[in-house]
Parts: sequence; C-alpha cells; structure tokens
Amino acid sequence: MPKLKFIEGEEHRYYEFSTLKWFPEATNHRGLAKGGIYLLSGPPGCGKTTLALQMMVDFAFRGEKVLYVTLEQSPSFLKATILDRIFPYRRSIFSSIKKKEKGNDWRKQLENIGKTLSEEETIKHIERRIEENMFIDSSVNSMDNLPDFLIRQVMSSGAQYKDIKIMVVDSLQGLGTAPISSRPYRSLYEFNRYAKDEGITCLLIGHVTKSEKIAGPKSLEHNVDCVLYMRRAMKLRPLFVPKNRYGPERHEPFCLIMNKWGCLEKSKHMSARASIAYGYLPGTDRLTEVQALVKLPKFGVRAGILAPYLPRQKLRQIIGVISNIKDVDVSDLTFEINCYLPGGAFYSHILDFPLAISMLSSYFQLPLPTSSIFVGELDLSGRIRPISDESFFQNFINFIKKRNISEIQNIFISDTQSELLNHLLTENKLTAIKVTGVSQIEELIYRVWPEIRSF
Repeated sequence: MPKLKFIEGEEHRYYEFSTLKWFPEATNHRGLAKGGIYLLSGPPGCGKTTLALQMMVDFAFRGEKVLYVTLEQSPSFLKATILDRIFPYRRSIFSSIKKKEKGNDWRKQLENIGKTLSEEETIKHIERRIEENMFIDSSVNSMDNLPDFLIRQVMSSGAQYKDIKIMVVDSLQGLGTAPISSRPYRSLYEFNRYAKDEGITCLLIGHVTKSEKIAGPKSLEHNVDCVLYMRRAMKLRPLFVPKNRYGPERHEPFCLIMNKWGCLEKSKHMSARASIAYGYLPGTDRLTEVQALVKLPKFGVRAGILAPYLPRQKLRQIIGVISNIKDVDVSDLTFEINCYLPGGAFYSHILDFPLAISMLSSYFQLPLPTSSIFVGELDLSGRIRPISDESFFQNFINFIKKRNISEIQNIFISDTQSELLNHLLTENKLTAIKVTGVSQIEELIYRVWPEIRSF
C-alpha cells in the first residue's frame, strides 16, 4: 500500500467564465472544474437548457471545443436558442464592455481581435469562432448508450470528437426514463467514471419530481461532484448548490433572473427586504404597524406563513388575492408577518389593506410613500371596500389631530370615501394631508410603483 506521503495531492483546475461572472459567487468555486461531473436539476421551464447553452457558448468563445449531447431537444432548436437569444445578449455585453475601463477579462481577449476590425466585424468573428468550437449531437437515444458513445466518439483515437474536454448531456430523463429504473443510471455512472478518468468535464441536466426532489435514485447525487438546483419563483430563478466537492454548499438562494433576451443573469434582488406599512384601528391612540418579509425559502425547506397571533385563514385569503394580480407570482414563497396592535387590540379587517401593501412592497423590494396610512378592507377580487362603521371617520380625524403633522402626509382609502375624508380634513384645517382614492389594489401598485411595468 502506498504511504500517504507518496500519494499525489489533487489540484483542481477550472474552466473560468468570461460572461457568467456570478458563477464563482453562486457556487463557491471559480468555474467548472476540469474533470468535474455536475448535475443541473430543476422544474420544466426554469432555464436549465438556456443556462447550459450560455456556459458552452462562453467556453467556445474562449477557444475550448465543447459538445452538447441532446437527448430531448432537437439540434435546430438549440441552434435557434443560441442565435436568437444568447448571441444578442452577448452583443449587448460586448457593447457595454467597450465603454468600460480596461482590465476586463473579456476585453483583454477582444483587444487583439478588434485592432484591425470594426465592432460589427469583431462580433461576427467572435460568433464564427463559437460556431466552429461548439458541436451538437443527437445520435444518443438513451442513457444506456452514453458509455459506448463516449468511448467510440470522444475517447478513441481518430474519434469524431477526440479533442472535446467539456460535455453537456441534456437531459437524463428526456426520453422518459423511469425514476425507479436502475439500469440506465448504472450506465450513467459508468459514463461518469470514464469521463472523469479522461479529464472531461460533464454537465448533466436532470428533471425533478412533482415534490420538487431531484429525479432519479439517491445514488445519482453521490455519483456527481456538484449539484446545481434551480427553482422558479416569480421572474427569479433561485439557484442552490446542495452538494459541492469544490467549496462550501449553498442552501440560501442565489437569485438569477431571466432578462429581456431570455438569458440568465444575476438579479439585483439578491436578498429579501422587509417592508412596513401603517394602518389605523379605531379606539387606539397609535398607528398600527404592519411588517412583512416575503422571501425565498432555503433549499429543502417548504414555503409557509410565519405570523404569530394573526388569523391564518385571513392571511391565506390576502395572499390569494395578491397572487391573482397580473405578473405577481407568490407561489413557493415564505411570508413572515408581524403586526403591532396597540393596547393589545385584536386584528380587524380594516388592516387588510396595509397588510397586503406591505407584502407587495417586500415582494417588489420597492419602498412605500413616506408617512402614509392605508385604510380599508380587501375583498376577494382585490377591491378596496368602503368602511361601514359610521363613527370611524370622526374618530380618525380626532386621531390625526393628535399626531405630529409630519407623521401623516398620505392617506390611501377606498375611492368611494375619498371625497368624504377630504371634506373632513379641510373642515379641520388638515389640508396638508393628501388623500388618494383607490378602487383596486392592482391599480394602486402601478400608481405607487410605475417602474413595475418594466419588470
């Protein structure tokens, strides 16, 4: 047996990215490890194929020959994705780099190319290089055939893809492999061993089950070096790294977003932000403070509602109303809600409005207008109901009189009662306060945050 001192240490080398600069931050290692086996899993439509193509296009630009083995999509579909989505996105990056300072890794590579070429000619040169270095093969019809394909088409002398060192297999369950079927996975593990011995980096793309667990036997995760798990939440694509032999695991979400080109990039909304909205409860002498934190759950943790001392059914109803708003997707999100009720008062339907708006503020990560009060109930269609208590308005006016004038600058209320409230404020010489009538909460979203239309 060799002594420890005679065993050579393993030194990891990496294929680093030029454009996916977020990858090291998300995965805690510099790029794809040479000879590493990666598993990228996620639900349909979350962007697994797009991300894999972005990676391979990046490596092809850097001069690496890459092979995309497709068991699911057609080569023409993958080519269209590259030409129609990834190339236009990269052109936008190229244009922005030309305007930035020197020292950028990609810019250094472009300097020699661009010395004698115009910008348009440089872009064409780059894209031709990518097309030359990227291969797409659809001849493999099952996981069972992967080891034979690797030996004959990649590893053998004179093989069609002899110089390939980076491969994608998309996807493992693409041809309807049963999750409980073990033989195809034994072939996959054999393929992984051959690839690792040959120093070939492989990115395997896999599906998830209905319960959002990685599809396939548990041994699948043991037979790869790194697991990348993508979810879909609103327009975000949270990425987790539940297994990582090259660095620390990531159980907190790293938020990617699908940009206007249909490619994945780092989102500006990397961490959840709590939001505070204020309401008024009759009979109390303080503003009612409603805090909401809407966030993505950690890997392996189910989404839920954490709201001590608040009616759970009412909260679910409000969340249901919010989820019906166009372009708002609060599925698979965790809600942490705290409601400070002065004097030990009980929750009232009159706080529905501030509660809903605080959730939306946290969801969009956009602030509410300063010194604002939201008053009103919320029905199932998202309409702000008028307040039926006849004594409410006089109590409200008396409450406002006792407050510091800078504490209340805006009041949002049902549009059917805004005129009445305005009249009472004028009578009591409180004209500095602006009253905004609201019929639907969706209408208020675009009035308070007009930038949401471009999300």
